[in-house]
Amino acid sequence: MESQITLAGYVGNDVEFSSGDGWQAARFRLGCTPSWRKGIAWVNGETTWMTIRVSGNTALNVRDSVRKGDPMLVNGRLRTRAWKAADGTRREQLVVEAYSLGHDLSRGVSTYIRPERVDPPPEEDEPLGPSEEEEAIADADDMVAGADDMMAGTDDAAQEAAEVITSADQPTPSGYMAEQAA
Repeated sequence: MESQITLAGYVGNDVEFSSGDGWQAARFRLGCTPSWRKGIAWVNGETTWMTIRVSGNTALNVRDSVRKGDPMLVNGRLRTRAWKAADGTRREQLVVEAYSLGHDLSRGVSTYIRPERVDPPPEEDEPLGPSEEEEAIADADDMVAGADDMMAGTDDAAQEAAEVITSADQPTPSGYMAEQAA
């Protein structure tokens, strides 16, 4: 069973970004401070600090969009990161693996810019253009399409000729009247 979590808070540091061959990762700290009204004044409670981790294209977007002090909403999975310290004691830290995050629009205005996706360049083994076989097939398709167009024109001409011949056999209204009178 996974622990899903949603947090609202302020970014406490600049985003730390790292990347390697085919991977990207980013992390930052989010401070969540509860507050409540006491009489006519607001009172702040203790701040809870959470490490937020993201990967892949989301890490690139976080690197380019998130700044220290920004109000954020974060959705993700709550994880425990455990390790042994230098003195041999076991240490633990709660981490949120974020899958969705954005600026908290109840605290300000944000502008969305869709990132431009670039297709990867072709690998060296791939041909840059169509092969000779593909070109021959395309030429044959063009020839068949041209022949179809010519045939369609012939059918149209034949149809027009048939209409002219048929109309010549029919008496015209004035001719019909002349035949009736005779």
